[in-house]
Amino acid sequence: MQTSIHQTQLASHDIHQYGSAAMQKFEQQMARYFGREYRRWQGNKTAPEEYGVSSFEGHIATEVTRRKAIGECYDDEHGYAIYRAFLDRDYMAYTTGYYGADADEAMASTVSLERSQEQKYDLIIERAQIADGQHVLDLGCGFGGLSKYLLKKFPNITITGINPSQVQTAHIKRLIRYHDLCFEDERFHLIQQYIDDIDIGSDELPLNSIDRIVSIGFIEHVTNLDLLFQKLAPILRPGGKCLHHCIVSIDTIPRLLAADDSRIGDYFPGGHIWPFDELPRHNTHLRFAERWFINGMNYWRTLDEWHRRFWRSVEHLYPGAIQNLEQLRYWASYFSLCKAMFIPNEGNSYGNGHFLFEKPR
Repeated sequence: MQTSIHQTQLASHDIHQYGSAAMQKFEQQMARYFGREYRRWQGNKTAPEEYGVSSFEGHIATEVTRRKAIGECYDDEHGYAIYRAFLDRDYMAYTTGYYGADADEAMASTVSLERSQEQKYDLIIERAQIADGQHVLDLGCGFGGLSKYLLKKFPNITITGINPSQVQTAHIKRLIRYHDLCFEDERFHLIQQYIDDIDIGSDELPLNSIDRIVSIGFIEHVTNLDLLFQKLAPILRPGGKCLHHCIVSIDTIPRLLAADDSRIGDYFPGGHIWPFDELPRHNTHLRFAERWFINGMNYWRTLDEWHRRFWRSVEHLYPGAIQNLEQLRYWASYFSLCKAMFIPNEGNSYGNGHFLFEKPR
């Protein structure tokens, strides 16, 4: 990659371009650190509450998580411009794409970022058993990527999306306003609230009205999983299914249970990385059915492409109204740090989980 004068100036502030030797060295150092942590806790199946972090207590989300979701992380037009710079063009999906079932397949894949997101949605459709004519709740719908794909794929499906973010919901409303063929008012309903604040059984979420609930990248922001499932169960129809897609560690890694205990807390304050065994423990309000682990190299591939696209746009983001030097450093470090978390042990220690739950008939 050719180095511009602008990028050389940034390097003098210890901000190194994508693919540079300095950036690769930093990522390798961080990957070695996380690799040591994963080996240290390999085989650890201790319940999180033994480390003072319980998924059965407290509010659905902490106050800091609610503030981040509603007011700080996405609700800034400059931030929106940054996401536009690196996310996929079709769906603006701020979660992993799907490239393959194992590390070798994921790394060998030649599909685009856009197609990898569609492959992820297809996998979710298969595992959640989503079909035409159903009513789907897209919980934490982000920029509307899953909803858009489902509406495009199934002509008779109806969707309710929940998202408190003003900028993300404004993006969806623009798609509706400008007559995006996928977002038709009669098939898509948007609730701009946090799930905590919605009255279950109200006109917006009637009892026994939803066939499928899907969340993608939402569970990481939930503290009390038990309370969340208790709130979701009444709106599912008998026989309805709920699938959660979230980042997980195979083993219990204490420092990842609460993001504020690690450097990742700079990016996701109040967040949690639950171990792969944690969600199946929540078998009271909905019946746990099945789970799958998605190799972490899928997320490494996604992050690497986001990183490449971000740096390709960097001269349009900085200097100027979009980013100052510290904001640029924040994002440049984010991509490298996150990539380093997924790559150790060829993605077999840290990746994503799919968790399927059912409401008894």
